[in-house]
Amino acid sequence: MRKVAKFIWKEFIYGGHLQCLGIVGITYISGFLLNLRTSWEILVSVYLIFYSIYINDRLRHIKLDELTNPERVKHFKSYFFLIPKIILFAISCLLAILFYIDKLNFTIFSLLLLFFGLAYPIYFKNLTKKLIAFKNFYVGTLFTAATLAPIIYYFYAPDYSVLFSLVFFMILVFIKSILMQILLDIKDIESDKSLHLLTAPILIGEERTFTFLKISNSLTTLSLLLTGFILRLFPGQMLILLFAIPFNFYSYKLAENQNYYGYVLGSGEFALWLILILFAKMI
Repeated sequence: MRKVAKFIWKEFIYGGHLQCLGIVGITYISGFLLNLRTSWEILVSVYLIFYSIYINDRLRHIKLDELTNPERVKHFKSYFFLIPKIILFAISCLLAILFYIDKLNFTIFSLLLLFFGLAYPIYFKNLTKKLIAFKNFYVGTLFTAATLAPIIYYFYAPDYSVLFSLVFFMILVFIKSILMQILLDIKDIESDKSLHLLTAPILIGEERTFTFLKISNSLTTLSLLLTGFILRLFPGQMLILLFAIPFNFYSYKLAENQNYYGYVLGSGEFALWLILILFAKMI
């Protein structure tokens, strides 16, 4: 039982499930702001899309990851021969759900998101050798696209006030996604150097990157949430996301002390958002 529990925990930490729950959180909060019910079909579809993207990326870079993520690589190697089948199964489940809901607009949206996610390590990652932090902006765009899932699913045409709220939330998600990826780039400095990628930690150094993250993350969270509330773009429940600020500082402290869980917590911020919003709705 201990071995099973240990494997499940490692899979949750290393297998991208926390990040995928975070994307589910982004989608759920988007529906909350739009006053749309986020059905299980939307949330599971988004989860399967990003899980397929994540595990495919890990499969393609498993040898390179040994430089900076040996424990994660060790975990993936324990079921390496199953990974292609897992990806195929996840995509098959996604296709089954899309067939079940029978919504052409959402199907096209989902398949495009899946395509651009799977295509990144094959066609787009090398652009980071020429364009500074291209990887961060690319991933940030994919994360932000998840906010559109409810509006596309219901083919909903919001009025200008609701649309402006969504756009403001998308800006918040986009910036926070980029900052999250910059944090994760710190642990990948050695592997990214070997690929000649132009990431922020490589260009300005680890210490300056942490300083930049502490300042920019706090300012982004504080300014956008308060502005959104003052302009009545966000309901009062959204202010609970201000608790992400001490969460960010704690994850940065762990990461600075070479604790891998600092990066795990940092990558799980959007999952924290989901928990906080669900709690705010109950009180």
